[in-house]
Amino acid sequence: MKRWTLFPLAIAIGSSLLAQDTARDSTGLPGDQFNLEGALDLFKRNLEMEGFEKALNTDSNRVNNLDLDGNGRIDYVRVETQREGNAAYVVMKVAVSATESQDVAVIAIEKTGEESAILQIIGDEALYGPDAIVEPYAEEQGMAPSKGPSAPELHGFFVTVNCWFWEPVPWFFSDRWYAYHSPWYWGYYPPWWNTWAPYDWFIWHGWWGYHHHWYRPWGSCRVGSAQALYLPRRAQSAIVRERYRDVRARYEKNPARLQKGPADGLQKERHGKDAVRERPVTPDRPQRAKAPEARPSKEPGKNGVARPGKEPRQPEARPARRPAKARPAPAPRPTPRPSPRPRGR
Repeated sequence: MKRWTLFPLAIAIGSSLLAQDTARDSTGLPGDQFNLEGALDLFKRNLEMEGFEKALNTDSNRVNNLDLDGNGRIDYVRVETQREGNAAYVVMKVAVSATESQDVAVIAIEKTGEESAILQIIGDEALYGPDAIVEPYAEEQGMAPSKGPSAPELHGFFVTVNCWFWEPVPWFFSDRWYAYHSPWYWGYYPPWWNTWAPYDWFIWHGWWGYHHHWYRPWGSCRVGSAQALYLPRRAQSAIVRERYRDVRARYEKNPARLQKGPADGLQKERHGKDAVRERPVTPDRPQRAKAPEARPSKEPGKNGVARPGKEPRQPEARPARRPAKARPAPAPRPTPRPSPRPRGR
């Protein structure tokens, strides 16, 4: 009976610890709520762009957790495609209002040979910050000669993946290709779609681990032609830019040391190598004035050199001790007289 009583308590403690750990991985930017790795995996498995758009907006796929308009419900992600020569792109965007849309990410594709192509998914800078790029990777085993008479050792290394054999990629560069533009817009969505409330960060972040085995972040753009084709058509929303202006300013100021976790609303500052200090974020509250620094003392020290730092502390005068009271001398005791002897009869 006691074991069943302690079991829920252990789950609650474990969940709280998980929330604290995963909240540190959040940047606070809205891009945290859209899984770039998951979107790339859904694109790989959907030949038709209608199916890809439906997969992005399916709750069970755990890719979309965006609420850019701030109404407390998940936004519908629309898909559009374009091609020119050996470059193509697939852009995912959200209608924030009846007149504004915000791009979330773009899958940029380039054909590099008869049966070869490369691609990357690039998160929009307004939502992710700069250089949010993810690409597929494969791990292969290579042979490296070792020193001495020992046999060669196997080691793993990463290689650029040829994405030509992904289902939708050959279609983009075939005669059967056509530009796809989502027919849905603000206030008009497909009948099969039902929005839902956003998940908390510590729950949402826990679903990302599976895709990390097949996709990796990359610090530079490999698909310059496709990116150049997309950038003139990029859509940005003034509503989104204003709503996340303060968060972006904190992130751009120091993205490595300042992190804002939506799960706990705390600002993390790293000190040293591993130490983390947490304090509530209060941007409108004035900070306390620092105590003035101590000036060097003008009193000479040894060899006539002024001592740096604070002035020497003067010892406090102790009160004088009270004189002990004289005790009165003890009174002399009377000498006892001998008792008279009884007289005989």
